[in-house]
Amino acid sequence: MDNTHADRLLTAAQTLRSSLVTMVTQVDDLCDLIEKAVPRAHVSPVVAAAPNGHQLRIERSTYSVQWRERRCVLGNTTGFALLERLARRPNEYVNIDNLLDDLWASTRTYSTVRSTVCRLKTKLRDADMADLAALIDGRMYGHYALLLRRP
Repeated sequence: MDNTHADRLLTAAQTLRSSLVTMVTQVDDLCDLIEKAVPRAHVSPVVAAAPNGHQLRIERSTYSVQWRERRCVLGNTTGFALLERLARRPNEYVNIDNLLDDLWASTRTYSTVRSTVCRLKTKLRDADMADLAALIDGRMYGHYALLLRRP
């Protein structure tokens, strides 16, 4: 195969990859919009499983979190909404700008997210869920994740 043919194949593959990434992002955005827009009489709990057999269960009906036989009522707070948002896609980092758009109706700053994460972790630690609090990760600049599966 000559270099010209290989270059054209590589360019075509890169274009296809770029299109697929764009499409997946648009589908994710559409799912997020539908989740926000469609009112539900009963919202199913968010359930995320960790590889070690533990299960995180987030109940919107009671605004509570269950983890390793323990339960913590967070109330109808932004901390609850933040944990619920991260648990919908565990092990994926979410950009702070997306969190701000999803969870706050008015203009906020990055420090708003940081302070919400800090209060959430404190509540979880107070409920004897320090191990769950430690799984909320903000080490990637400008992003947060709920890392149920550590590398």
